[in-house]
Amino acid sequence: MKAAAVFLDSGIFVAFLDRSDAYHLPAVDLFAAPPRRWYTSMAVVSETYGWFLHRLGEQAARQFRECVAALPGLQLLPLDAAHHIAVARKLDRHRGRKLTYVDASSLVWLERRRIPEVWGTDVDLAIEGARVRPRLV
Repeated sequence: MKAAAVFLDSGIFVAFLDRSDAYHLPAVDLFAAPPRRWYTSMAVVSETYGWFLHRLGEQAARQFRECVAALPGLQLLPLDAAHHIAVARKLDRHRGRKLTYVDASSLVWLERRRIPEVWGTDVDLAIEGARVRPRLV
């Protein structure tokens, strides 16, 4: 049986690298047993890098970049004009939800790659059926 794929969202990187984050310990547990197939997108990397840079500083942003580079087999999904068109359609489909561009982009990737699980803290990524982990108890 083929192992399920996982998509990494910004929140899981923040939780994993920021010890003060409420999701830190569950994130550490998730990363202790990485999936065989995991993905994130260049949009998520961009968003997360900016989060670290503006909230915790340049060293934290660099640490995030190094973390992404060190994750074995992590596939970085690209952005191009065709993806942008798909994101615009997804935003139109979910009009009224205040869905961010990056979240809509992630939903496009979840659908295209048939990824059933998201590691992150954003419940918006569950609106089309994906399971979002971790959950705080």
